[in-house]
Amino acid sequence: MKRILCALLGLVLLCGCASAQAQPEMVRLHVVAADDSPQAQALKLELRDVCLRCAEVCLSDAKDADEAYARLQNHLPDFEAACIARARELGFDGEIRAETGTFDFPDRIYGSAKVPAGEYRALRVTIGAGAGHNWWCVLYPSLCLIDEADAASSDAPCYSRVLNWLRDRLEALK
Repeated sequence: MKRILCALLGLVLLCGCASAQAQPEMVRLHVVAADDSPQAQALKLELRDVCLRCAEVCLSDAKDADEAYARLQNHLPDFEAACIARARELGFDGEIRAETGTFDFPDRIYGSAKVPAGEYRALRVTIGAGAGHNWWCVLYPSLCLIDEADAASSDAPCYSRVLNWLRDRLEALK
């Protein structure tokens, strides 16, 4: 049953996100490393985890993407402060910037869901010069998989928020 729902979610995302305009049903996360050194890449993943924990609390009962995005905007200083605090704990004393806006994203696959390239509203965290490899995911509805190997697995989990989001969309079509 979970695989069927994941496949349906993938179809909904694929069919519903083909335009080049900003996608109103999703809010993304983008974390940009300072550079491609092993230390910078490790810090990027640490700050990704901070953002995901903060988003879990901040967005847990958001009713739609507009509300989720508004909450991110309202709590932007909290996200930035949490990222800075964690970076300092790990010995990084460079600049950390958090911002919200509409940004370009490449094609990405999350489990069985393909999210096409396009402009998406997002929370972006840039570490230092922001010249390193990036990490992307969908914060709302949550399609963030921390282990990239999970994303490639056919048994990748579908999270309850995603299933609830899909159920709501299917009920709206009735």
